[in-house]
Amino acid sequence: MKIDLPDGRQIDLPLAKLVWIPVAALIVVAALTVFYQVDTDEQGVVLRFGRHLQTTGPGLHFKLPYPIDQVYKVRTQTVDVQEFGYRTQSRAGIVTRGYEEESSMLTGDLNIVRASWAVQFSRRYPEEFLFNVKDPEDTLRDIAQSVMREVMGDRASIPILTVGRAEIQVRARELIQEYVDQFEMGIHVTAVNLTQVEPPVPVIDAFNDLNRAEQDAQRFFEEASREYEERVPRARGAAERLVLEAEGFLQRRTNVARGEAQRFIDTVEAYELAPNVTRRRLYLETMEQLVPELREVIVIDQEMQSLLPHINLREANR
Repeated sequence: MKIDLPDGRQIDLPLAKLVWIPVAALIVVAALTVFYQVDTDEQGVVLRFGRHLQTTGPGLHFKLPYPIDQVYKVRTQTVDVQEFGYRTQSRAGIVTRGYEEESSMLTGDLNIVRASWAVQFSRRYPEEFLFNVKDPEDTLRDIAQSVMREVMGDRASIPILTVGRAEIQVRARELIQEYVDQFEMGIHVTAVNLTQVEPPVPVIDAFNDLNRAEQDAQRFFEEASREYEERVPRARGAAERLVLEAEGFLQRRTNVARGEAQRFIDTVEAYELAPNVTRRRLYLETMEQLVPELREVIVIDQEMQSLLPHINLREANR
């Protein structure tokens, strides 16, 4: 068999040699496709004649040559992000222009808010990810938009714009994961993050005023709570101290009264047994209490008839 060369010459090749050329090419291709490498963040799904054979982990593996065995590598250890209402670009940064339709949401009280959010997901089950749903990432995007509009539509605009973000994120992630599991897409939704929620441009100034008022109200509430925590325990402590003092005073007065009563009873009983002795003891006890309070004490003879010769009235009147 003659073969024309580019320089115009012709060479003769035996037909047997021509047959070995494609055979050698097939051998080379088969040798190159027998081994395959799976990276650390991937899993390899091996198909034999289109049927799932096995799933291999990271490392170097052997398989039958193409087209008998085929390998699809799925990044199972990587968390990817789908962005809604904005896109992150390497040069321009965050871009929102052109994505207004994604971000416009109708709330439960028939108002419009603009929301930008992101869905973080990983490919947990590579077989389901590859074979159960066509374009699983596009399907996940459609599910995420539908769920977020459903969640926003169940709530009023003010909670969405103020205190309801955390609840919305949690509920949206749960619903997206439920739909993903129903479709057996092999995807695990790790988080839903609301990056920005704001009212439409014509009413944004009024909303900012409302937001500042809400912040002031929260600040006043926190200050009042701190004041309450400081004053109420102090007042309770003072009240309890007064109660304890009153109870102590009551106990003390009660004990004193009981002691005086018992003392009077004992005195009466002693008087009945020895009247003179008891009378003299009472007199002495009374004088013992009164004499220390006197400024001057004059001792006289009991037989003296008059005090005038002995008392200096001028000094007594000073």
